Amino acid sequence: MSPYTQPLSVPRPRGLRTLATGLSLVASLTACSIASPVSPDVTPVAQTTTTETTSDDNTLIGTYQEGYDLGYEHGSTTGARAGAGFLSERTEEYREGYDAGYTTGKDEAEAATKNPVTSFGTPMEWEDGLTLTVTNDGYFTPSEWAAVGDFPTYLSFTFTVTNGTSTTWTSSGYTQVTSAGSAGDEVYDSDQGYGGAPTAPVLPGQSITWKQGFGVADPADLTMNVSLDWDHVDVVYTTLEDAWTF
Repeated sequence: MSPYTQPLSVPRPRGLRTLATGLSLVASLTACSIASPVSPDVTPVAQTTTTETTSDDNTLIGTYQEGYDLGYEHGSTTGARAGAGFLSERTEEYREGYDAGYTTGKDEAEAATKNPVTSFGTPMEWEDGLTLTVTNDGYFTPSEWAAVGDFPTYLSFTFTVTNGTSTTWTSSGYTQVTSAGSAGDEVYDSDQGYGGAPTAPVLPGQSITWKQGFGVADPADLTMNVSLDWDHVDVVYTTLEDAWTF
């Protein structure tokens, strides 16, 4: 038989064998990496702990009420408003409170230095508890020996002071009357008990009452200024309703 009639035996290429071996190795490595993943090489970062420090100056941030209280104190006590730099360090709410408190305190402080004007018979009470009431009791006729000027009308007034303070009170003031553009004149009439304001001390919780008479030009146009002492603002009583402040 001719050797050319035998089937050919072709050897497997060496390149394919190498490729198959490589693919097998890659598959093996992949399987291993899935089963046991390798942790990444990460360098840990040092952690730092921050602690908030609280400022000792708690007024840098305040509430509306705190601002109101401080503003009121400035308005009523010093009468001097804090500068813009002072307020800019506060919160908006604090500043609003400060402004409101300042306005209220300032208004009350200014009102306290003005003479309150009221009607006869209306009690006037000061912050320390002292109370004054003056009533217009109407006409009277001075006695023959009374010390008084020549007026068409004489009016009698009753004064009552109640000492609601914690100290003894003594009158040291004066009373002035104007009527229809002219000054009135006080009546001194011992026979009827008109002798000016008493100077006797009044203990806390006690009251004192006295009467004074004045000659006036027109009882319908009457204004009386009462000064009890140097420690309390004067009170103005008047028949002119438009002038009343309380």
